[in-house]
Amino acid sequence: MIGHRGAWDAAARENSLAAFERAIELGAEMIEFDVRRTRDDELIVFHDAELAGRPVAELTRSDVAGETGAPPPLLEDALGLAAGRIAVAAELKEDVVDRAADLLADFATGEGQLIVISFIDRVLAQLAKRTPQLRRGLLLEHSAQRAAERARACGAAVVLPEMKLTDETLIAEVADAGLSLIVWDFLATEHAGLLSDPRVAGVITDDVPGALAARDARGLNLL
Repeated sequence: MIGHRGAWDAAARENSLAAFERAIELGAEMIEFDVRRTRDDELIVFHDAELAGRPVAELTRSDVAGETGAPPPLLEDALGLAAGRIAVAAELKEDVVDRAADLLADFATGEGQLIVISFIDRVLAQLAKRTPQLRRGLLLEHSAQRAAERARACGAAVVLPEMKLTDETLIAEVADAGLSLIVWDFLATEHAGLLSDPRVAGVITDDVPGALAARDARGLNLL
């Protein structure tokens, strides 16, 4: 059970340390968050590519704080919070391998359980060369064609399709290739049947309480 950008609500904004703490309190097994680089070469936990009409890559962390009302967490802050407490799926939204690889590797070799995920094949391939010990996952949004082939080519052991792409054909393809499958954005009201499918290793959800309740209602053990 994976909290998409944590477990957020009106009191805890997405991709915030408060949202990550809430996911832990609710009983999620993993948090997913996004990583971007700012103009002042900080790795921040932030989703959107643009803010106030400007690319985040052209803003400093202070600029982002000025627009959002609070400084976004640094990658090391998020990893520090999670270490020894909850597993992490860190999504690299852009090519930040040069700055992020060592931080992620240190987390994984310490007390942290980690998957590094991305929509960008070449980013995962670079990561595979630099830190082959890290577990990697390929995100799919627009197409599931050649999903297993693409994952293997970039060194990913996990395939993460959006729910709209997830069907029996894809699930079987990933399982037959010996890869793990994690789906997103999971809705308990629509997709609860997947919780009983042993070929699905995890679900990424915006509704952590609802997804946990759906799993409990089925009497399932923790994934």
